[in-house]
Amino acid sequence: MTNTSALPAADEGPGRRATYRMVAPSRAGTVGIARDWVVSVLRGAGWSEAAERARLCASELVTNAYRHTDTGEIAVEVSLSDERATVYVYDGAPELRLPPRPPAGGDPPLLVTGGRGLALVAAYADDWAVVAQGACVKVVWFSLLSAR
Repeated sequence: MTNTSALPAADEGPGRRATYRMVAPSRAGTVGIARDWVVSVLRGAGWSEAAERARLCASELVTNAYRHTDTGEIAVEVSLSDERATVYVYDGAPELRLPPRPPAGGDPPLLVTGGRGLALVAAYADDWAVVAQGACVKVVWFSLLSAR
């Protein structure tokens, strides 16, 4: 499911557990650092079953923020409840630049190495969206539901 109009509703009540946040410069090495950090947070909080899906999705979103924006910093936030883990990636470029669509009537050429990241996020996450927050920030988020 894709919700492109708003951030997910905040988890409230007794199921709310914790929110973690990291901020890093927009550099190539930030992708690996953020990806590993998200996995560490999830595993440390008992979300090991979701760690590999989160690794892929976080990697794609942080890579997009690095490669397709002029932002100076990228922030990553992990919000955990008993039922859901949501990862938010913030950048300082509120405009939405989606990759070009494949040619009509066919799949993209096999040798094309870009433009598949959001499709992977859509395939592996239970929900995701892109939201502009005011004139200065864009957040792309994905959620994974608990298998517990």
